[in-house]
Amino acid sequence: MKTMQVVITTILAAFLLTACGTVTVDSIHPVVRTTNLGNEKTIVILPFADYTPSDSPVGYWRRNMMIMEALQDEIQRFGYASAINEDVFAYLTEKNIINQNTVSREMSSANTVLQAELAKDWSDIMKQEIAKNLRTNLEKEQQEFSHTPNTRHKSIALDHAAIEEIGMAFNADYVVRGRIMVFKNDREDSFNPLQTGVLPFFFNTGSRALFGIAESENYEMIDKMAIGGILGAAVSMNDWPVDSDTTTSLAAGHPRFGGGLITETSYSDWNTAIWGVAGAGLAHLAHKGGRVDNAVVQLRMIVQDTRNGEIVWTNRAEVKTMTQSAFHKKEGDVLMARAIQQVCERLFDNFVASDSDRRVVRMYDDGTFYVTPAGGLKAPSNPLDPIHIESPAAVSENRKTFKPLSE
Repeated sequence: MKTMQVVITTILAAFLLTACGTVTVDSIHPVVRTTNLGNEKTIVILPFADYTPSDSPVGYWRRNMMIMEALQDEIQRFGYASAINEDVFAYLTEKNIINQNTVSREMSSANTVLQAELAKDWSDIMKQEIAKNLRTNLEKEQQEFSHTPNTRHKSIALDHAAIEEIGMAFNADYVVRGRIMVFKNDREDSFNPLQTGVLPFFFNTGSRALFGIAESENYEMIDKMAIGGILGAAVSMNDWPVDSDTTTSLAAGHPRFGGGLITETSYSDWNTAIWGVAGAGLAHLAHKGGRVDNAVVQLRMIVQDTRNGEIVWTNRAEVKTMTQSAFHKKEGDVLMARAIQQVCERLFDNFVASDSDRRVVRMYDDGTFYVTPAGGLKAPSNPLDPIHIESPAAVSENRKTFKPLSE
């Protein structure tokens, strides 16, 4: 007995000692320069034009800062030099190219209601209509706000002369600008049981196989509950959870002489109903869970030469990140940061391959490769060679394999 007490005390002490420590995880590692292809050429990153439904000026600047920080990492990784973002903002504000002195305005009651409805579980068509009305209202408010004398701001276009002036002010070789086309966090159905869990996978598959895609979230929930109720009733047990009780009785003598008949009390119908309700309840719970969080970012990036303002490179990319397993849930901000980092990596790899005429091979922690062909956006120079245009899926698959240059 004393030995058992010693063992239990030792285990409890070990748990208490281990719980007193701390766990440190490096989520962002300092950038290490892997090559000097940039030859210390200076690049100025301008704020990207945001074409996504904007929530507030603060949200706009936050999106831009995350993109600019990711681009700065790639600029340093390939041996280029980057101008300081705060100095760039100060210059653009002084030249009236941008206006950081945005006046905060409270959202109207109508727009507040629309924004609250947009966050609910409506169908995609309904959400599009709500977002359209909200966008129209915000545009009207913006026009009224811009006509106010205290808020008028005359902007200057970024023409070739403005690009040349930026290059002279920062002694830069290139200016990077672009457009934010898609920037959103969302949740979607998945048919991978590792991502959703067993019950959501089962009911999602059954609902889509029997009923197809429902018009709204409520209809899809009803479809799943119908499947759960039918299956629950079909596999129900007659004697569980309520045990069936059968009794036999004779009333007023033998039935031959006018007596009573045999009476039987059975709870099989009650058990069937209970199982059906339980199945519908499981389907309801499965519908509330099983969605996979994701983040989608689509950027168009443009590089201009500060000597003449001409565009030397432009391209576009879109990246979606999502949780890999139901046991490893990540916050939306973490998924968005990873999507921004990867879309900036894709675009800058393509720019470097175009600028240096060398292919870029990027290796990830899981051992996979992403290969950007030599020349990037440049077309083959030999006019006699035939032009083969592969499908986007084939191009994406080929870039995951690393082949020697001799092939």
